[in-house]
Amino acid sequence: MSAGRVVIVGGGFAGLSAAYTLMQRGITPLLLEAEDHAGGRGSGERVDGFSLDMGAFVFTSTYDTAFRMCEELGLPLVRSQMKFGHHRNGRWVTTTPDQSIWNFLRHFRTAIAMGFLSPSGMRSGFKVMREIHRQAPYMSFASDSPLAEIDDEESFGDYLERLGVPEKLQVTLQAPLKMILGDPVPAGQALMRAYIGETMLHAGQVSMPERGIGSLSEALATYCAEVIRVSTPVRRIAVADGKATSVVVDGETIEADAVICAVPGTKVPDLIPDLPAETRRALGAVSYSTGCRVVIALDHSPLPPGWHGALYPEDDDAPLLLDRSVFLPGCAPPGKGLLDLLIGRDRARELIPLEDAEIKRELLGAARRNAPPGSALPGDDEGLFYRVYRWEEALCMGTPGMLAAMANVPGQLAAGIDNLFLAGDYMRVPSVNGALSSGYSAAIEVADRLESRSN
Repeated sequence: MSAGRVVIVGGGFAGLSAAYTLMQRGITPLLLEAEDHAGGRGSGERVDGFSLDMGAFVFTSTYDTAFRMCEELGLPLVRSQMKFGHHRNGRWVTTTPDQSIWNFLRHFRTAIAMGFLSPSGMRSGFKVMREIHRQAPYMSFASDSPLAEIDDEESFGDYLERLGVPEKLQVTLQAPLKMILGDPVPAGQALMRAYIGETMLHAGQVSMPERGIGSLSEALATYCAEVIRVSTPVRRIAVADGKATSVVVDGETIEADAVICAVPGTKVPDLIPDLPAETRRALGAVSYSTGCRVVIALDHSPLPPGWHGALYPEDDDAPLLLDRSVFLPGCAPPGKGLLDLLIGRDRARELIPLEDAEIKRELLGAARRNAPPGSALPGDDEGLFYRVYRWEEALCMGTPGMLAAMANVPGQLAAGIDNLFLAGDYMRVPSVNGALSSGYSAAIEVADRLESRSN
């Protein structure tokens, strides 16, 4: 099998998963990463005893491939049930996603503030939840999720309008998506409903490695260190006679028997000019949100006791606040806190060109305008240290029908370029688990082919 050279382009979660899986099968690939480190949007940093995540920050309940790899790599998982504050109508209310009668009664005033108890809110909210429960097998981020089967040309905004969801309740349903993903209205209804369903069907249960998701990319990169070449941007994947023949980097052409292209979907067409036309059209449906993240290390907890985070659904300039030391006590030294401020949408695009200190000042100022009661948000110049992370392509959103279109791509490539494989979050249900699962699947197919050829 070593006679078949496998080249992996891109060292994010998809590329690392592919390299890891191939090495487990006894195959030594070559992974080429343009940046000076592998990990991509799953990278992390360790600073003065704190563990920081640069991009991805949470696993939901159906992340099967992520859970398996954490177990194999010896990364214990910490589970938690989310408690969030929401600033609505000038006051703060708190929620947990538990659907029990007791939880509903306990948060009765919250339900009123968030639009669930008006006559139209009750009718449309019941329709939304009934569809999510009825389609529970599809509302999953697992590696074998059939979500693509119910993906169609309807946007999430059109879906809410069709069900008659009143504006107040639309704000509630869109708020977490908007704060983390960007504008959910033009995105496909299937994917956006899966995010809601993943929370509601599993009572808001989330999991993370005890030192953050960056520790998973670090563990994968360490396992695969001998096959990773960093600071090596790929210029082109050459195709001839229905085969991927080589990968072109600066000053070198690397011959290949199989290529796994694990870069964001928007970058694939430029790397592979000879893609089948139908694959190129499918990739045109892939889009990403823009994101900006500020992480501030503190000598105290920034949010009210027990709060995991705080949302400002009615303020487009205010970030999502997370206290990661509540999620993950192991990510901060004892007695310390770690505040994450995340924002997407057009506001992130406005902030990205600014200096780090100005981005921090803008987001903290927006958060402090209506600070949660009992919180201790830092001043502009407070904090033990801070980091700013910018993502021009943060989370895969996709237009309506993207999941259905991408489900056909493996067959298109098999018929046109049978030793080329695409891997990335856009090839599954977009998520960390989707990226890991697609890398794993591509590697298994490559390994099976090489093994068959060697026999």
